[in-house]
Amino acid sequence: MSRQINQPVNQVRLTNVAVVRLSRGGHRFEVACYRNKIVNYRQGTETDLSEVLQTTTVFTNVSKGQFAKSSLLQECFGTADEEEVCRFILEKGEVQISDQERAVQLESTLREVASMISEKCINPDNRRPYTMAQVRDAMKSAGFMVHPTRNVKQQFLDCVRLIQDKKVINIERAKMMLAVVLLSVEGNDNFEERRVIAVKLLIEAGVAGANIKPPVEENDPRIVFEADPSLYRQVEVITKESTVKGRLEIIQQCVTDEGDVAFGSELERRAHEQQHKQNQSENTLGMTSAHDLDYSLSKELQSNLIVSEKDTIPVKESNSIGKIANSRKAQKASQKKSKKAKRREKEEQVERDERIAAEKERQRARADRLGIVEDVDGNEQTQLKSDSFCGHVTDTKPCNTCGGNFTPGEYRAHFRSDWHRYNVKLKMKGVPPVSEKEFVLCDSDAFFE
Repeated sequence: MSRQINQPVNQVRLTNVAVVRLSRGGHRFEVACYRNKIVNYRQGTETDLSEVLQTTTVFTNVSKGQFAKSSLLQECFGTADEEEVCRFILEKGEVQISDQERAVQLESTLREVASMISEKCINPDNRRPYTMAQVRDAMKSAGFMVHPTRNVKQQFLDCVRLIQDKKVINIERAKMMLAVVLLSVEGNDNFEERRVIAVKLLIEAGVAGANIKPPVEENDPRIVFEADPSLYRQVEVITKESTVKGRLEIIQQCVTDEGDVAFGSELERRAHEQQHKQNQSENTLGMTSAHDLDYSLSKELQSNLIVSEKDTIPVKESNSIGKIANSRKAQKASQKKSKKAKRREKEEQVERDERIAAEKERQRARADRLGIVEDVDGNEQTQLKSDSFCGHVTDTKPCNTCGGNFTPGEYRAHFRSDWHRYNVKLKMKGVPPVSEKEFVLCDSDAFFE
């Protein structure tokens, strides 16, 4: 006898159903809800249960369609009213979501954290924010993991702290532009004394004195300054003190530099950073070499000297003299290393100049051989054709890559030729171009393999 089929094989169950589960009294209780209404109900924007629940029935297993008995509800919840039990499960229960929904939720939270870092953090070297792609790469390199239930702002602070600890990128919170406005007091309109007290309290709270702007005019009631966002609460407490009596205003949430970057200033900043790193590496190298030399010499002295009780004072003097000698030797060794490095740099510079001179000589010989003449600006130009000297002067267009002038008809054909394509490839590699005669003499098929 064939087995009875209870439902169709192709039936999709629990479509658009979110299950909220609660364990109580050793039993499991579930309610069937709409997916997009649970959060609204918990936030208080939706109060109608008919818009949240698929049905007001309480289940022990929604997928199997098993209902909870009234006696079980009375035993576990103290009431048999299913609507009241549904409200309790909605508030205290746990929403069951699939792996795909959980992945989408985590990705959304990760995107929000990265967006907050891009908006509220800057590079302290140039005071400019990072892009979303740079922030996402830094989060991945630092090993940041999104928590599904924690607040986004708290995760943002933890992520910034983690990136700073791992030193993935140079990052810090962008400062806020704040203003303390001193209120007028009856019988005392002198703001200078209160201003001095307020500035002193701000510096004690952690605000840098360089970030406090000077007053615009005499007896100015406004104190404008830049402060770290973590100091906002302390600054707010300072403004409410009896000796200050002012109010706090937010002028700018995040202070960043805007506009295009000046090329010269950016090059100077990078050169300064590179020089600073090089000096640090040389200092650490000199310190390590001096320490190793000092350690080896002290070991030799300790192994060669046999200290006796009577000769304690001379041994101490010899040790002090040995330390002075070791430090001097270490300084001389570091100086010798620096001289070697300078000598090596000079040799490399000489070789580089020789290569440049040889390349210029080769280009000059090629120009003499092919009859290429250089103009005032240093650009190479080939000699004009004979028909131009015969009075048939036509409008020509130059090719900056290959050199030479071409008529409008030849100009389009030249840009499609193999000679021009090859010279473009040489130009991208930083190699000087070849003439048409040199290109014809060579195997042109080998250039495009």
